Amino acid sequence: MSKKSEFSKSTGLRRLAGMIGVSGALFAAAPAHALLVNMQNFNSLADFTLNGVTATIDTGGVGVVGPNVGDERVLRLTNNYAQSGSAFLTNAISLASDASFSSYFEFQFTNQGNGGADGIVFTVQTVANTAGGGGGGIGYDGLANSVGVEFDNWNNGPCDGNNDNHAGINLSGSVCSVVRADTLPAQLDSGSIFHAWVDYNGVTDSLEVRLALNDTRPAAALMSYTVDLVSVLGTTNAFVGFTSGTGAATADHDIRRWVFNSEFAPVVDPTNPGGGSVPEPGILALMLSGLGWFGVRRLRG
Repeated sequence: MSKKSEFSKSTGLRRLAGMIGVSGALFAAAPAHALLVNMQNFNSLADFTLNGVTATIDTGGVGVVGPNVGDERVLRLTNNYAQSGSAFLTNAISLASDASFSSYFEFQFTNQGNGGADGIVFTVQTVANTAGGGGGGIGYDGLANSVGVEFDNWNNGPCDGNNDNHAGINLSGSVCSVVRADTLPAQLDSGSIFHAWVDYNGVTDSLEVRLALNDTRPAAALMSYTVDLVSVLGTTNAFVGFTSGTGAATADHDIRRWVFNSEFAPVVDPTNPGGGSVPEPGILALMLSGLGWFGVRRLRG
């Protein structure tokens, strides 16, 4: 049965799951065959582990909102000098379907101090729910067995190509990128809202990154790199989320919305990534297809 067919039968399967007592504990115990995370806001962080300073900024999404009246809550990773923080899904996910994934996220840097720094890293890693080094480490430095995509707004010298506005693909907890893009659609410190797509195809070992100032997926990739994800991670189970760090300069580093699919399924419409009817904001859908169950956990603000 195709994944699309499984989605079309989600209502009946949810009822079946309720009848046989599927619980959050089961989700934690059994790796999901496929996972769709659809966070159109961060009104609840119930399924995240917040690490380092992030845990002190935005526990449960309280008090952090976007820059405009009526905006929903965001995930704020840092908000002051000399910090390191991260937010990962608490439960490890399975990337067993050819070890592939597709992700889309919307981010913004505001309230810069001393020029603004140091950026964010979208991270897939296996070591733990933790934060790496601060400052130029961007909360990613030292996270072994990992792949990260950094958006870096500070010049740390040759490792950054002497560029204070760049993106890069990072491996194994190193912030010296294996591929770097030194020209972005706008300055990361401009206050602009950026839209990023990160897709990994486990069949071709191709990792691609796209970036835009709106949520229309660009045809051309900003960066691409060939890498064996399973070899880097050492497993098909991993934690997924975001890291950030600040040092002598600072910024509010915000993730505004996030879509993640543990299969290769590039996100074309971020508001409706699963197809069919638009899910409610903050739905975390776990498909345990090996058991024939479909569970939905609603994250309420």
